[in-house]
Amino acid sequence: MKLEGLFALLIIGLASTAYAYDSKDASRLKNKGDCIGCDLRNLKMQSDVMPGSNLSNSTLRDSQLKSINLKGAQLTGADLRRADLEKANLENADLTNAILRGTDLEKAILSGAKLIKADLRDTDLENIQAINSNFLEADIRNANMKRGNFSQAIFKNTRMSDVNLKRSIAVGADFSNARMKNTKFKRANLEGAKFIKTNLALANFYRANLSNTDFTGADLSDTILREANLSGANLEEATELTQAQLRYACGDASTRLPTGLLIHDCIR
Repeated sequence: MKLEGLFALLIIGLASTAYAYDSKDASRLKNKGDCIGCDLRNLKMQSDVMPGSNLSNSTLRDSQLKSINLKGAQLTGADLRRADLEKANLENADLTNAILRGTDLEKAILSGAKLIKADLRDTDLENIQAINSNFLEADIRNANMKRGNFSQAIFKNTRMSDVNLKRSIAVGADFSNARMKNTKFKRANLEGAKFIKTNLALANFYRANLSNTDFTGADLSDTILREANLSGANLEEATELTQAQLRYACGDASTRLPTGLLIHDCIR
């Protein structure tokens, strides 16, 4: 074998060692259920049951954790980049300041979870259950949130530009002060949601249920409202809203609009 080939194999071997989990940390986790600040990269623990575990500040990058039960777990500051958490149970887990960039959370349960200031950029959140979850000040840019249930969730002060929320349910969710430029809400159910002072420039609400929503102070520059239901919605103090945007939307007698703008009634 040529010297170049031997050198390449050495580099690959060193890289594999560098990114493997610490065996002592893995044993500690499996035996005690807790492992604070541990190195658990590339760990495989699919379908394991470890509710209430403490994995704060641990590194779990690229780990295979599909269908794992971490209900009520402490994962504050944990590094879960690119981890496979599909169908995982993270109900009531604390993921404050966790790094979940590029993580697969499809069909996971996150109801009641804390994701305050978490990094969720490019994360797959399709079909998840996140009722009453707290995403305060999280970074969720470019995430896939299609068909998820985010009812009563808190998204205040989040960064959510270019997010896909198509066909999602976010009844009563609070998106106040969020930056949601170019976010897709097609056919989403957002009844009673709050978009107070939210940046919704270029957002798409095609056929969305926006009944009883609050857009006080929201930026609606070039926002698409085609066939959206705005019955009972408050857009009175929304900015950059034009009559052209309301042409194909509908509302009712309780829809509040800026002075001079009109909306036709929804057909019942």
